[in-house]
Amino acid sequence: MKRTLNLFPVLLTVLMLFTLSCAETKETDDHANWKERNTDFINNIAANCGNADPESATEGQSFRLLSFKLDPDADWGNSGYVYCYVLKKGTDTISPNYTDSVRINYRVRLIPTDNYPEGQVVDQSFKTDNLDPTVNIPYSFRVSGLIEGVTTALMHMHCGDYWKLYIPYGMAYGTSDKGTIPAYSALIFEINLTETARTGQSLSPR
Repeated sequence: MKRTLNLFPVLLTVLMLFTLSCAETKETDDHANWKERNTDFINNIAANCGNADPESATEGQSFRLLSFKLDPDADWGNSGYVYCYVLKKGTDTISPNYTDSVRINYRVRLIPTDNYPEGQVVDQSFKTDNLDPTVNIPYSFRVSGLIEGVTTALMHMHCGDYWKLYIPYGMAYGTSDKGTIPAYSALIFEINLTETARTGQSLSPR
């Protein structure tokens, strides 16, 4: 009996260590309260967004763009805008039209979570951690064929521009799942516009 009692503190310590280990390795639910967290994330971005002129904004400046689909005379709250941050300024002066074709380098993330502090990457053309035009091969798209937030931004970008976009879920995939993107997901885009072709013209051959 005495020997059994002597073993009890040891067993208790082992049990406590095992419990702590399980607690530390337990994965959190990244998508709990997802709609509310994504709405709060965009509201926070909106509160800290600058008001630079989109046409003359320089590197490090930010601004918001109202969706091309919405009436500018109405009040749409924070959900009607895409929030743009200039990472690199291009030298071209022409912006794509809705019916044009473009080539872009891009990366798409969800909002930051416990398991993905920088946001889970859900799609990308990047082959490197950072944008490297000598390595990354841009993808071609019709401007009109992209989600509302990206289309809105592209129609204000110039070749060479490299922007980060914060897009509310209503200007992305809305209330529906899309592959690995859950419903109500705000999206964080990195976009580098490399080429524009007007309607009826072709992008350069690859």
